[in-house]
Amino acid sequence: MNRPLIVLTACYMAGVLSGGLVNISSSLALPLAGFCLLAAAAGYAVAWRENRRVILILFFCLGLAMSRLALEESETLLVEYSGRQVVLTGRIVAEPDVREDKVFYLLQARELSSGEESRAVTGKVRLQVKESNRVLGYGDVVKAAGLLARPDLPGNPGGFNYRTYLERQGIRVVLMARGEKSVEKTGDNTVNPLLNAALQLKRKLSSAATASLAPTQAAVLNGIVFGTQGLIDPQTRQAFTETGIVHILSVSGLHIGLVLGGMVGLLRLLRLPPGLTVPLVTPVLIFYVLMTGFNPAVLRAAVMALLLLWAHQLGRDRDWPTTMALAALAILLWNPLQIYHPGFQLSFAATWGILYLSPIIANGCAGLCKVFPDGLARPLAQALAVPLAAQLATIPLVAWYYNMISPVSLLANLVAVPLVGIIMLLGVISAFLGMVWLPPAVLVNVSNGIIINMFLKIVGFFQGLPGAVFYLPTPPEALAVVWYGGLLAIGWLHSGGPGPAVKERVKGWIIVGLALGAALFLVWTSLAGGRELAVHFLDVGQGDCILVQTPGGNNMLIDTGGRRDEFQTGTGTGDQVVTPYLHKIGVRRLDVLVLTHPHEDHAGGAAAVVRNFPVKMAVVSQMDEVLKSLEESGAEETTTVKKKGKNDTGEEVPLAYIDLLKKMAAAGTAVRTAGAGDMIKLDRETEVEVLYPGLTAGKTISNMNNCSLVLKLTYRQRSFMFTGDVEMDAQSELIQGGADLRADVLKMPHHGSRSLLPALVEQVNPEAAVISVGAHNNFGHPAQFTLDTLNREGVRVYRTDLDGAVLFETDGRRLEVKTGKNKDAK
Repeated sequence: MNRPLIVLTACYMAGVLSGGLVNISSSLALPLAGFCLLAAAAGYAVAWRENRRVILILFFCLGLAMSRLALEESETLLVEYSGRQVVLTGRIVAEPDVREDKVFYLLQARELSSGEESRAVTGKVRLQVKESNRVLGYGDVVKAAGLLARPDLPGNPGGFNYRTYLERQGIRVVLMARGEKSVEKTGDNTVNPLLNAALQLKRKLSSAATASLAPTQAAVLNGIVFGTQGLIDPQTRQAFTETGIVHILSVSGLHIGLVLGGMVGLLRLLRLPPGLTVPLVTPVLIFYVLMTGFNPAVLRAAVMALLLLWAHQLGRDRDWPTTMALAALAILLWNPLQIYHPGFQLSFAATWGILYLSPIIANGCAGLCKVFPDGLARPLAQALAVPLAAQLATIPLVAWYYNMISPVSLLANLVAVPLVGIIMLLGVISAFLGMVWLPPAVLVNVSNGIIINMFLKIVGFFQGLPGAVFYLPTPPEALAVVWYGGLLAIGWLHSGGPGPAVKERVKGWIIVGLALGAALFLVWTSLAGGRELAVHFLDVGQGDCILVQTPGGNNMLIDTGGRRDEFQTGTGTGDQVVTPYLHKIGVRRLDVLVLTHPHEDHAGGAAAVVRNFPVKMAVVSQMDEVLKSLEESGAEETTTVKKKGKNDTGEEVPLAYIDLLKKMAAAGTAVRTAGAGDMIKLDRETEVEVLYPGLTAGKTISNMNNCSLVLKLTYRQRSFMFTGDVEMDAQSELIQGGADLRADVLKMPHHGSRSLLPALVEQVNPEAAVISVGAHNNFGHPAQFTLDTLNREGVRVYRTDLDGAVLFETDGRRLEVKTGKNKDAK
């Protein structure tokens, strides 16, 4: 083995991954690793030639044991109290994560009280505190009252698994508290004085930016310097993500390089002996890692930087593959579950790409840059090669985790990243000045604020370019294998190792690999659309969201879900659930967006959806305020205004809803009002009929729920009925209207509430009914009366709170059903 550490690290990593797949106890894995250790020691003592295989097995078993230990350490009795109101005492063991509307703490639990029961407990708890202006600190002992819960498994296929994400950090439960009175500080007991000092210094340094810059500027500056991202608004973060420079907001190799370069420059300016450089830089880098929170990217960068620095200091050879392997092994020995963290994978992939591919790319770019002077051609080629190599090495991972590819990433990094060094330098200067006297810090930040604004405008410019980002369905693993295999082969061919005959033979296999990759890509993209009608009832909690995909490739979204205050905040279900799901399955546009009525649990996520997807036509219910606002906005030509009766429900249509419709109309979306008798032709064999509301002359609709659009979708011999939130009055009108209500699948009205006419179920006579409802909701949905009615009629019931998303697929005859929580049925 020329580089044995690489092979040993690979075996250890394989063991760690196996530990996540097999349910083996650490009490068995540890003795197995111990036996291998003894066998390897004995083999070494007798100079056994095959001992290296035993060492490989040893590292595999060690990874397996460490992985199982890490998973088992997170197990706690606190899980037994999930779903109960408790009072928990514990110590804050990490820096608080401050957001705009909440604060997250990592709590090491000590004691739990529930009712009259009190007991000592252990385990890590993620404490979420809303509606509190007070931020507690690392080391504080607190008593917190709230709902203890174990995160639910994702309801939508491919959705973010919050439970697994926390378990891989050693956390099994979340405590949700509200208000300052729910959390009381009872003492302080700092565990790590060095970490406490680093966090205290970070808080003082970052306060200069907060005091002297606008909130957006301060959030970006503290994100660049310290990796603090909680206060960065979602739109800014999305802009950085879509332009491929989100790594700037998370301390990584770029930041470690800037700190290292700054320290070396300062020491040379002070004319200190070169032999002192590494000993003085080392504690600074370690302290910076403590300040920035041990994220995988900064750990990787810091470990590699220190290894390379000390190798140079001690006169050892510097071998980057071995250094990378040692850095990975060190991090995974400290916490083996870091291997699952996207930051760990992206950081190592990008670094490998830069070190392995950039020399090859730089040689290729040098030929293109010959038009420039010799002194400029080589640096320019290198400047192009580094971000391109990093992008090529991370494309499969970015597509897997974020379902996107950013073609502008290369240009964005070339133009924007150089500004980061200036912003970081001025930010550090102002931070230290602010600790002494704030006015000089303010003067420095005036200049920095101008540069930050320029930086944000550049990012916004690249985000706004046509084709700046492409969202893709989640790629198959085989495509990633082919991709990385091709990159390895290209590097090997350019290394000069293989002879001419081998090169010719390998080139033939590369052509085969490229053909295979192209075939996989075509199959992947073609299967994303499907050739049948698909109806997705998404799990959006207490709300409605239904996606219809036709065999012809058209998409109709019926409602968008929504959480409380999502109209005001613009963030929630729309950007956190609906948009990621649509991206993950390859949706790029919406041909029709139907908003059945303006309640927030049906339309609150619409703003985020419209922001992320082009919408050809929007269909809304006829309401006086909506019609009037659209007419006043000059959108008469894009609305169908029918003769209508009185429909004042006494409820105010949210202004945010009206503003959204105006913005859509102004952006070129055809905003249509609809009523009974209207038809929407999705494609040649798929049509949607509006069954309700009809003309209501002289009659007042009792509430906004009864303004809901009721739709019937028909595809060949199969049909679906979507009923919004219509209650008994509207259901009665629907039954008396004389329309054909028969359908194979019925979306139950108003989340399965008690407000149901059994005659509606009888008229529809469905095979299956879907109840879109949130788990543990406060409304008592679904009502037992509704469930009994459906059971009495022999209807198969699917609930998004229990089954997750419900996906129906049909070729027009057969009907298949899949659920997000793997309760498959047919």
